[in-house]
Amino acid sequence: MRVLLRAVSGGALLCVVALIAVLWAAIDDTPSVAVAQPVPAATAERSFRRLAGHDPRRLQAGEQRTLTLDADMLQALLQTAAHRLPDTRADGVPGDGSLLIRTSTQLPAGGWLNAELSFSESGGDARIDGLRIGSLELPGPLARRLARSVTPLLLQRLGYAGDPATLTDTLRGTHMSARAVSIDYAASAQAVSDGARALLPAGEAGRLAAYHDTLGKAVDAQRARGEHDVLPVLQQLFALAAQRSENGGDRLAEQRSAVLALALYVNGRSPSVLLPDAAVRRIAPHALTLRGREDLVQHYSGSALLALYAGTQWADAIGLQKEMSDAVSGSGFSFTDLLADRAGTRLGETIAGGGDVATRFATGLRVDQVLPPLAGLAEFMPDAEFRRRFGGVGAPAYQAVIDDIEARIGALDLYQ
Repeated sequence: MRVLLRAVSGGALLCVVALIAVLWAAIDDTPSVAVAQPVPAATAERSFRRLAGHDPRRLQAGEQRTLTLDADMLQALLQTAAHRLPDTRADGVPGDGSLLIRTSTQLPAGGWLNAELSFSESGGDARIDGLRIGSLELPGPLARRLARSVTPLLLQRLGYAGDPATLTDTLRGTHMSARAVSIDYAASAQAVSDGARALLPAGEAGRLAAYHDTLGKAVDAQRARGEHDVLPVLQQLFALAAQRSENGGDRLAEQRSAVLALALYVNGRSPSVLLPDAAVRRIAPHALTLRGREDLVQHYSGSALLALYAGTQWADAIGLQKEMSDAVSGSGFSFTDLLADRAGTRLGETIAGGGDVATRFATGLRVDQVLPPLAGLAEFMPDAEFRRRFGGVGAPAYQAVIDDIEARIGALDLYQ
């Protein structure tokens, strides 16, 4: 019996030592993935347009489609996915018939968990070839088994609560090159339903309905008084967010839903575009303004929403690309619009970072506390004039104005 106990004790000790050795080998001192560079404006716009064409709410069951992600789009979307995971970075290295996805996650106790997942194209399908965690190398069969176990948890973290097998069943082929990765799929009814739900956080239907109702009452009151200022509307929306948070609601989710309700309305959209089954009242159009301008409300709320759902980099990139497009074929490049974009981005960034802006708005804020004055900012410039006066995006004269915009916004207590 003593011999048996010694053997069991010795075996247990060896298991503990082996586990410690494995953990030690898996943890690195430094990340293998560098800090993400800002998403280029053109990449952001192309990515949004490309993905919009694959919105699951617009797909029919059985419809066959191909989603092609250029290399820069793949990088940007991996950055966005990593944004939803704690202290994580990600990038991808596509090749002819191969794809390497790398992640780096900072651990609470210190150190980094670096992982590399390698795929190859085989007969038109993607196959996991191996997984490297720190200095540990896992062969293909073991990596595939581990991936099957981890995938449901990862998808849930990214917002997809459906059965991973449903997604797998839709796949018809994958093609990899150094320039792009293409995915052939046939949408099933269940995949369409699960995908639509994954676009928004859990509980969004109920929250959005509540904020849309409050928005309607606030807009009706503004219409009855012949007023257009958005600040009283924001005050009522965020007062509701503060109240619901105090009653047990998630503060981030409540503030995000308040922003979503406003952004949809001022851009002429109903919650039904996101939630087709939502039973919400129709709010008659009524112009809401910020500093007397309807376009600034659209920029402010839209950028706040982008920062909350996709991150600051995407919000900045989309805002800049919009102005560059306007300079060529629209109303012209406007630094005033960029000011509203950046203020909105800072609002979303503050909320996402755990800030309680709801309480501030609920007390009633003056416009100077929300959006700095527009004085001295050039606007409505055709492309030739913009380049003549400011040298184009990134030029010293342009950057001087951007620095001024950042300083103006940084001086406001709301965004501290």
